[in-house]
Amino acid sequence: MDDRSEQLLVRSETLERVTDGVVSLDADLRYTYVNQRAEEILGVDRATLLGTHVWDAFPEATGTVAESRFREAMGSQRPLEFERYNERLDRWFEVRVYPDEEGLSVYFTDATERKRTERDLEQTNRRLEALLENTVDPAYVKDAAGRYLYVNSAAAVLFGRDPDEVVGLSDEALFDAESAAAIAAVDREILASGERDLREAVRYVGGQRHVFLDDKYPYRDADGTVAGVMGISREVTDRVAQRQRLDELSEEYEALFSNAVDAIFLLDVGGDGPDAEFRFHRLNPAHEVATGLTTDAVRGKTPREALGEQLGAELTANYQRCLDAGRPITYEERLEFPAGRSYWETSLAPVRVNGEVTRIVGIARETTDRVERERELEQQNERLDEFANVVSHDLRSPLTVASGYLHLLSEDCAPDHEEAFGRIADALNRMEEIVEDTLTLARDGDTVVDAEPVPVTDLVTRSWGFTDTADARLVVDDECTVIGDASRLQHLFQNLFRNAVEHGSTSSGSPARQDAADHGETDEDPPITVHVGRFGTDGLYVADDGPGVPADDREEVFETGYTTTTEGTGFGLAIVRRAAEGHGWSVRVTDAPEGGARFEFTGVTFA
Repeated sequence: MDDRSEQLLVRSETLERVTDGVVSLDADLRYTYVNQRAEEILGVDRATLLGTHVWDAFPEATGTVAESRFREAMGSQRPLEFERYNERLDRWFEVRVYPDEEGLSVYFTDATERKRTERDLEQTNRRLEALLENTVDPAYVKDAAGRYLYVNSAAAVLFGRDPDEVVGLSDEALFDAESAAAIAAVDREILASGERDLREAVRYVGGQRHVFLDDKYPYRDADGTVAGVMGISREVTDRVAQRQRLDELSEEYEALFSNAVDAIFLLDVGGDGPDAEFRFHRLNPAHEVATGLTTDAVRGKTPREALGEQLGAELTANYQRCLDAGRPITYEERLEFPAGRSYWETSLAPVRVNGEVTRIVGIARETTDRVERERELEQQNERLDEFANVVSHDLRSPLTVASGYLHLLSEDCAPDHEEAFGRIADALNRMEEIVEDTLTLARDGDTVVDAEPVPVTDLVTRSWGFTDTADARLVVDDECTVIGDASRLQHLFQNLFRNAVEHGSTSSGSPARQDAADHGETDEDPPITVHVGRFGTDGLYVADDGPGVPADDREEVFETGYTTTTEGTGFGLAIVRRAAEGHGWSVRVTDAPEGGARFEFTGVTFA
């Protein structure tokens, strides 16, 4: 055997052991050699292939990339590589072609698994890219030097740039200096530890404050070496602001709960309907002081367990009413706690979570003092009613008799007795006025119950007509309607009008009226003018241009018996105040714009 034959034998034995399929083609592209692996891959007996033209053996390859690449290699006499999919075998092959003067040596490897892996990887990459591009959270990859290798659209929008413009930049170019330094410090920790880092961080981009939940991981290369940092930053600015607001509300709630002067209690509600169960959750300090109960003593207990069967049943019934109503309710109750028996005005409000009542908040205000005062006032009013009846019957009757006899006697009296009879008549009339004012004062102290709309113009016109106003003038500045008791309001206005006319007629009047007299506009003092109108949202006034009320006397004028004239009873303005208070109004006297007195009523309800 010569050297060439020996070399061919060694080469043949070597090719039989390789894992690649190997074939040799002559210059006419006829098979001259097929190794065992090629036979297995092609699925054809290699003996039948030897001497056969490649396109005769595999006609389906005609016109494919294999034909064009084989001819290219023959023509150029340069090695080349290509990949080809064989439909008959449903396999991918990686083909390497080596030309020489005698033909082609072709090595091919089954690349199906690699191609499938590449295809799967490509699909995975596409899915990942789609996921990253469609997420609203900025995502990114940076190298170990802090330069961006990739950013998704959300990150690009955050920076106000295109994604390609961000790649290659570092954080110093995108964030403020303080934020960039903080980011770099975190990245260094991740590069050193190779561990995930999750934290909230405040960052400034373009001068705008952002709060991110940064979720960062080490980015590893193909060898598993940490080569950078990758992460997703979820913006939680609004959520953090909301959390801070909730914290503030919680602190405010706690301050209100702990410092409220009213008794506040919280009830946990279990279940619904008639089988619902109520258990105490918490009492505020004011509740503990007022009742002698403590949160520790009642927490988790039902009203019956905490306070006994009778009181517990009463409380449970009220809590059930609130639950059934599904809205706040208010009621009065008398309770006996360890601290003693007391009266309460209690309000309950249901708290819903996902449409279900899970808690009831109760606010109770102790009204023991008020109830006792009301009882005292009720007794006082009863005594006043008795007094009014006595005055009405026991005083009016003798006055009526005296007036009747005086009238009879005056018809036959001597001329020199007429003055005396006149004085007696005046005294009897004054006594009648005192009795009438006393009755009005006694009866106008009660709170108005049956209030109704009362047109002010009609009311004051009627009151003016029942008052001796001489030549005084009435001006209604505003048309309006108040809610009140027409009879008691008529007493109020009659007394105000009488007060204005009486004091206006006994004085030189206000500067405006005096100025008119000084300039000769009239030979006598000009008549007093009384104005009635509305001010603000709940105010009503009666103003005149008379002498006014000195500042030092403005509180005293409303006291019973106060008068500056010998003809007055001292009850007029006291009646005014009692009638106002009966309507829930407040009254004060001040200066009128014209210089006289202005009586202002606030708390008025208008229709």
